[in-house]
Amino acid sequence: MWTLLISTLVLGGASLGLAQEPSSPRAECRDWQECRDRANEAASRHEYEAFHDLAWRAVQKGPAKDPALMYLLARAQSVSGRPTDALVMIDRLTGMHVATDATTDEDLSRMRALPQWPALAERIAALRAGRGPEPARTAGPGSGQPGASPATPTDTPPSRAATASPPAAAAASPPTDPGDAARFTIAEPRPAGLVYDAVSRRFVIASREARRLSVVDEFSQHVATLSGAQAGFDDIAALEIDPLVGSLWVVSSPREQGSPTLHKLQLVSGRVLSTFQPAAHPGPARFVDVAVAGRSTVLVLDEPGKRILRLRPGGAALETAARLADSDAVSLAPAGEGIVYVAGERGIARVELGTDATTSIKAASGVDLSRLSRIRYYRGELVGLQQAGDSYRAVRISLDRSGSRATKVEALDAPLTSDAPGAAAIVGDVFYYLARTAGSDITIRRVKLK
Repeated sequence: MWTLLISTLVLGGASLGLAQEPSSPRAECRDWQECRDRANEAASRHEYEAFHDLAWRAVQKGPAKDPALMYLLARAQSVSGRPTDALVMIDRLTGMHVATDATTDEDLSRMRALPQWPALAERIAALRAGRGPEPARTAGPGSGQPGASPATPTDTPPSRAATASPPAAAAASPPTDPGDAARFTIAEPRPAGLVYDAVSRRFVIASREARRLSVVDEFSQHVATLSGAQAGFDDIAALEIDPLVGSLWVVSSPREQGSPTLHKLQLVSGRVLSTFQPAAHPGPARFVDVAVAGRSTVLVLDEPGKRILRLRPGGAALETAARLADSDAVSLAPAGEGIVYVAGERGIARVELGTDATTSIKAASGVDLSRLSRIRYYRGELVGLQQAGDSYRAVRISLDRSGSRATKVEALDAPLTSDAPGAAAIVGDVFYYLARTAGSDITIRRVKLK
């Protein structure tokens, strides 16, 4: 059995569906039965991207954690060039004590080529041999109704050869520190952003000057390119996942003159879905952070422009949501109800969107709010990275009930001697951030907040 470096997340069917989004309107269907049937039709025509999109819709619309729909999605993930995602899905089914045909199904041949497959195959064999808990249901490639017994497939498509993204770097040795979520090598002096996709169990890391997104598999620590030159990035400053629909948002800016860009990508493939640029603005503009507020509203921090830009759900253009007094802002953290915290070189401001009302956060005696390089909001508090001389540390900032006064700053991890990174994310009750170790190794540090 695999030794996981991060606690296994138990996700419901709705969470499975919301973690990624379809790549085209072809995935729209009236109900899960139609989505399932159209997915199988697409598979029979060898239209594997449509197969994947429609299978995702079936999982979204269907009964929660349904084995047959989850297995359908695993097949679609494998033949459409997403074998790691398929492995995650089969692992979940095995954990649910569902006996599948994953060891023989031709659609899953790409998945079986992964180095993690033999260990999972042993678990499946033990399940079928009755050496584990009794299987709850059986899912096979011909499953029609949720929970149905396996049927003989009549038009199961063969596996399709797909070109994998070229590796960004070789995998490194697994982490040994209990606070490490991953350790790897990547040719990037200043990683600019970090997110964690709980569905595929992969970290996505933004490389600033290389203008590339890399993925680090949680199981193998293998590093691969998710999106590169084809995405048209300038220098990347930050990225964020919308947990409601699974979109990946990236902000980048040209090194010299030019307009910055907000990029919307499909999380599973790294494909660019759309881009947004600010309207004409007197003076320079450069995007330095991006965050997702409630109801999939995207907020972008324009540091030299002294403003917060907003893209509403389904919107076609960025609009100015608030203007800032200072131009040293480096990070923003939405806190709900139109409130956003903005960190700068000298401290933190509390901003009310739509009113331009800005209040400097007061600090209790002995509380230092300066030199924060990234902040995120967590249950009435702020969590971030703070420089202190030649080192930096992960910190938790306690706020009073009004949210306008910092009462305490607590170190969450040992100080690290290096340049302070701007790469951090909160997923559930865990704070992740990047730390460069000896040589070229990079570690993803993990701090439990609860």
